Amino acid sequence: MQKFLPTNDLLFKKLLTSEDSSSILKAFVKDLLGIEFQTLTPKETYHIDSYKKAFEEMDILRTEVDILAIGEDGSHTTLECQIQPHAYFRERSIFYLAEAFCSPFGNLETNDFIRDNNFSALRPAYGINIVDFHLFDQKQDALQLFRLLNEQTNQPFLGTNRKELLLLCFLSLKNNNRKSQSAIHHWQHFLKTGETLANAPDYIKKAKQKVDYYSLGSEEKEMIMKINKSKAITDAVISTARMEGIEEVALRMIKMNLPMEQIVEATGLDLETIKKIESEHK
Repeated sequence: MQKFLPTNDLLFKKLLTSEDSSSILKAFVKDLLGIEFQTLTPKETYHIDSYKKAFEEMDILRTEVDILAIGEDGSHTTLECQIQPHAYFRERSIFYLAEAFCSPFGNLETNDFIRDNNFSALRPAYGINIVDFHLFDQKQDALQLFRLLNEQTNQPFLGTNRKELLLLCFLSLKNNNRKSQSAIHHWQHFLKTGETLANAPDYIKKAKQKVDYYSLGSEEKEMIMKINKSKAITDAVISTARMEGIEEVALRMIKMNLPMEQIVEATGLDLETIKKIESEHK
């Protein structure tokens, strides 16, 4: 039987935004950001019917996983799970963090604030990105946390409410540099394998039970199959476009009469493929 990992779009949303997932979401955010929220409320609660509707409208295909959680103080926590690298991914992560910072969602007094002072409606934004590709050097820590700090004193830049305004976190599923048996170690193992170690925290074991294939309903299983099929088609299209682009570069280098060895090194194509491209061009 095919194994479905917690990083699957449906499973990740079910894991963190179901009505009975508040304790898991709270622990997840605390372990990665080091901040304990009394409550975290997802912008949209997971339900299979609404998920199916979103899939049909293609909304969920814009990103692998995109969750906006709202703290009781109005602070925003954006959660994303990226499986494939994107062009300008670093810039994109900053863009979404800034977008969350500027959003008034969850602030019931926004209209009054805006009439008085546009900037008073802004709330802290904390972004968590789970990435399954090499975004940083493999020797660096699996968990990377970026914040606004004073260069000389390392003191954080705080807002009017004495809270940090921006935090950007990345958890790499590729980097293995993390403290053994730490919460990060257990989260990483669970997200990568779908399994939990014997000494994993209870909330991660609860997370595993929640997304276990045998606990899924028939509609959820059907949706996962559709997601996988859709993703396979998308990956094939991207792969084809990328290969066509590489072959075009190879053809240009052939026209420049560059050595075959140099073209192989520059494009990553094997010598036989390059000779085939040259033959077809002639």
